[in-house]
Amino acid sequence: MTNKVKDIWDAVKSETGGSGFRRVDVEHILDFYAGVDPLSRFTLLLITKENPGVDLELQSVKIHTVLREDGRWSLLFILEQPDLFELFRLFCEDLISSSRQCMDKSKGLSFVLARLVSWRLLFERGNLGLLTESQVRGLSGELLHLKTLIEIIGAPAAIQSWKGPDQADQDFQFEKLAWEVKTIWPSINEVIIASEKQLDYTHRELQLVVVQLGQGTENTVNGFTLNQLVNDVRKLLKSDFETYSSFENSLLKSGYSALPDYDSQVMILYNTIHYNVVAGFPCIRPQDLASGLSGVKYKLNLNNCTPFQI
Repeated sequence: MTNKVKDIWDAVKSETGGSGFRRVDVEHILDFYAGVDPLSRFTLLLITKENPGVDLELQSVKIHTVLREDGRWSLLFILEQPDLFELFRLFCEDLISSSRQCMDKSKGLSFVLARLVSWRLLFERGNLGLLTESQVRGLSGELLHLKTLIEIIGAPAAIQSWKGPDQADQDFQFEKLAWEVKTIWPSINEVIIASEKQLDYTHRELQLVVVQLGQGTENTVNGFTLNQLVNDVRKLLKSDFETYSSFENSLLKSGYSALPDYDSQVMILYNTIHYNVVAGFPCIRPQDLASGLSGVKYKLNLNNCTPFQI
């Protein structure tokens, strides 16, 4: 039986009038408990055989390790600022839901700790709100390309090549091949190139992938949302927990968490166009700039790229 973390907190508060904990999900392979500590603070508890070795504070969240009397360890996530309750709830539910695919209990703690590192980066960046419409569309374009790569080369290699969340020069990179993905509206014929390195084909073959996404409604045939797209990729990774873990952490780096707000932004895929970025392709590379110049940002008219279309 699965209980929402918030439901457990509310129940403990109303029924005990004090502190206490309850198992979040008896079917979950990890021993997560939600409750209220003796200081009336909302808490998520993970019981593990291994010493998590974690004692730190995120913004508003204290993370503490305690040795239990039975020889096991308690990893506690404690909300210290009640005004950030919704953020803490989202954080706790993400730890629980993202680890649900773990089939080996011995790997559970390492996954949670890796997840915690990604959340810590997000807390520090302050990037925990909703993604903008442009960011949703950009991430959707990358995920569509990721699905294509998974079908062609398999999940481990595809996920490993996804470098967009790491702010790399190109969104997908192998040693000798890279793809830069741009998402545009169907009526638009230009893309923004963020730097002189983004279309630099000096060290590896490079393709520019232009994904045309239109706007749909909940009744649009073949329409999809960002949440649906994420879940589609997750289904492709179920058999490989290590790859699944890497994907989940990349999503966090992208600023994504499964918020219901994304369900209202329906998109439809119109077309995907690939261009070979080779000699003669209209782009600016580092060697094209005079000494002392860098950080170039420019618009690329796709009408001029037609001869290079694959």
